[in-house]
Amino acid sequence: MTNTDQYKLETKLSTRLVDEIVLEAIQGDIPEEMEKSILGHVTNLNTHNFVDNKEIYIKLFSLVLKDRVARPVQATATQVGMSSGIKSAPHAFHWGWLLLKECIDSGLYNIGRSDDNLYVYPGYKLSYEVKQRLAKLQYLPPMKSRPLKWTNNTNGGWLWESKHLVLGNQFTKHDKPLAYDVINKLQSVAWEIDANTYLFEKESNRAINRQQFLSVIDDYLGKHFYFVWRYDSRGRSYSSGYHLNLQTNEYGKALLSLHKKELITQLPNLYIAIANHAGKDKLTWKKRIDWVTKQKTADIKWDKPILGRKAVRALKDTIDGKPTGYVMSIDATSSGIQIMAVISGCRETAKYVNCINPNVRYDLYTEVAKMMNKKLKERVPRPIVKEVTMTHFYNSEAEPKKLLTDKQLEVFYEVITGLLPGAEQVMHTINECWNYNADHHSWIMPDGHTVHVPIVESTSNVYTDPKYGDIPLTWMQQTKSDNYRSLCPNVIHSIDGYIAREMVRKCKFQMYHVHDCFMFNPNYLQEVSKTYREIMADIAKSGLFGNILRQITGNGSLRVTRTNNNLAADILKSEYMLS
Repeated sequence: MTNTDQYKLETKLSTRLVDEIVLEAIQGDIPEEMEKSILGHVTNLNTHNFVDNKEIYIKLFSLVLKDRVARPVQATATQVGMSSGIKSAPHAFHWGWLLLKECIDSGLYNIGRSDDNLYVYPGYKLSYEVKQRLAKLQYLPPMKSRPLKWTNNTNGGWLWESKHLVLGNQFTKHDKPLAYDVINKLQSVAWEIDANTYLFEKESNRAINRQQFLSVIDDYLGKHFYFVWRYDSRGRSYSSGYHLNLQTNEYGKALLSLHKKELITQLPNLYIAIANHAGKDKLTWKKRIDWVTKQKTADIKWDKPILGRKAVRALKDTIDGKPTGYVMSIDATSSGIQIMAVISGCRETAKYVNCINPNVRYDLYTEVAKMMNKKLKERVPRPIVKEVTMTHFYNSEAEPKKLLTDKQLEVFYEVITGLLPGAEQVMHTINECWNYNADHHSWIMPDGHTVHVPIVESTSNVYTDPKYGDIPLTWMQQTKSDNYRSLCPNVIHSIDGYIAREMVRKCKFQMYHVHDCFMFNPNYLQEVSKTYREIMADIAKSGLFGNILRQITGNGSLRVTRTNNNLAADILKSEYMLS
């Protein structure tokens, strides 16, 4: 595909086209008196002159008319105000609300109350054809040409569409250095639709196969394409694509194959992939391979049937000597707790997340459930234990309380403290480093990537208008806070993001990831596992954790002690860190 094809795609489907489409639709149909009246009010109120009057005028029409239903006054007024160049949401609302009231007599819209709130009701209706065209402007599908390289935070990805490299709201955007090399490498991987998955699995996925989705698939079938990748505020990477995406459901993942095909020469690794899709991922490598060799593939009861059947088709192609674009996936066993074990040096924590002891494949959640149920009359199933454990180490108190009784919760904390003391200590250490006087936390990772996490909270108040009465308002604002619980998951996710970036850098073959899950041709399983161990061993030897905390606190003398400084050697021998 050429850049021209991609440019046409973006200028046909981008949400940036909304204003243009609305303006085009109303040309000649809107009374001249309405246009003059609204433009006159805009001109009178736009004393700050950040933005041209005509642009604000167009935005007002677009906001009011683009939706089929009424829009809340707060949302409409705030967006109108921001279109005039006002950055502060409360100030933008006040200005936009003044304009809405001034233009009420134009006939473009009405303002009415429903459910204790005020809404803007469009007085002019766009045609069905225009509404359908606007409905298609959601998120862009994958790129038909290679994405532009990122060299700063605003200049990469799409050819015409313009988005910041950092996902999120206005608070997360910044111009500090990010890891452009990794994001550019991920964007260089070419993909294609797996025709067999599309052909054979269509009937089992009718819900996703809506007409719009199918038309996109048809357009991409037989062609290669690329994903734009971006970072979140912690440095975790995400692929962009509305209809096709690497971070989607089972069917969506199975639809995608690498465009560059390769003959699978390491057949046992493909057996492991098949076993994983059959729910045998808790077994040792050898047992997984042995299990597959004893199966008739047609009789396998799949845990993930669509991906499982795709793996079997890859096996058939391999036996027939055909190269394939199939990728297997392998993820860390309890990634967050693995990271906590490594940065704390705690051998006990490391044991249960497979950082040490190469001959045993532990399942942390099974172990926690087993120890809890020895102490309880009422058994707690593994899925519940998993959810409680994960949310606990995300620093949540509320979620575990929802899932367990008081007695169960008491036993859970007792078990966790005994099994995972290093993880517990890491969490408490991070909590103590919360800066109560800051409205954000920032730190730079070893590869130069800037983590910038704003502290954003909602605030509510009531605006009383002399004519329209009370208008309830809710704002998101960057502010100081005593809500320290977000810091721990943000720190751990920043390390998780760094590990993933190092994996992308060090693996010289086509490899991509969804957080701690890595995808690649089965030939490279051993190399992927070895690379991951090496990165984790390097972190175990480094002062990464202390360096992050010193940046957060501004305390250059802060020191973090590890319970064991010799964990790295055992990590290098581990078999099941990725399993």
